[in-house]
Amino acid sequence: MTSNGSREITKKKKNKTTTTRKNRKLLEHLSLKATTTTPSKSSSHPFDVDASDHCETPFQAYKDIEPFLFRIALSLKKTKASLKIYDPYFCEGSAKEHLKRLGFESVHNVNEDFYENVKKNTIPEYDVLLTNPPYSSDHFKRILNFCGASEKPFFLLLPNFVCRKTYYANEITSRKKEPLFLIPDELKPYRYWAPGRKGFEERAKGTTPFITFWYLEFGDAIDKNEIRGWWLKKYSPHSRCELPAPEESLPQQQRLQKRSNPNKRRREKAQNKNILKEPREKSGSIYYDPNVAQKKKRKKLESKERV
Repeated sequence: MTSNGSREITKKKKNKTTTTRKNRKLLEHLSLKATTTTPSKSSSHPFDVDASDHCETPFQAYKDIEPFLFRIALSLKKTKASLKIYDPYFCEGSAKEHLKRLGFESVHNVNEDFYENVKKNTIPEYDVLLTNPPYSSDHFKRILNFCGASEKPFFLLLPNFVCRKTYYANEITSRKKEPLFLIPDELKPYRYWAPGRKGFEERAKGTTPFITFWYLEFGDAIDKNEIRGWWLKKYSPHSRCELPAPEESLPQQQRLQKRSNPNKRRREKAQNKNILKEPREKSGSIYYDPNVAQKKKRKKLESKERV
């Protein structure tokens, strides 16, 4: 073998080792485990709050979006540590701790009134907005209005029904924004911890009031199709999430089916009054039902096997 051939083999081995090391670096966040960062009691807030809104986002949800935050940092020529992340809704501060464990150290999540800051135009400088907003009142509409009017990327953890609402179309779709949906396995939904709420201190696994997933909008920072292709290649084999293409329909378990109108339901009830019927599985509910999720998962696997 010539010296040139030997050098070529050595170079290929070195490149392969470098690639392996890079891939291992990309996936190292997957091995991190959740730690207790949320206090058992809720703290006071300098603004009006609804106690039912106090639900801390699980560490797993942040792990799932780590690759996308990483890519935004790269596109801005920043490190993970210097990427400025803004979470406008403060619960108990675990968001900052979770993100820090993943390498994101410049996180603004402070016990302050987000809407007052908007009013006074004192929103901190940020690269990406990331939050799980309160569910009560009109918080969904207000955060979508803020994000829709901004050119910055935003990652919102919202219930599946939000994308079907008129206010979503008005604030997001009409402004030519088309977020990707990062959807966790229906059998392993995100579970939220409610500090200080009666009864929840005994529920170590937290609560899952709704089916939720991430709404990912990248603005001008990066092309959504490019980042989706990158994620599918690098992370999809190791992830428990799905990332449908923008033109694809949502997975079956995320679709909402409208009930028939009241008059039609009354007619159907009258027609079937004396007919014995088996109980029907509830379909299209906005609430998370583990039994329904299990059945849908099984049907999905069976259909794949037939193909």
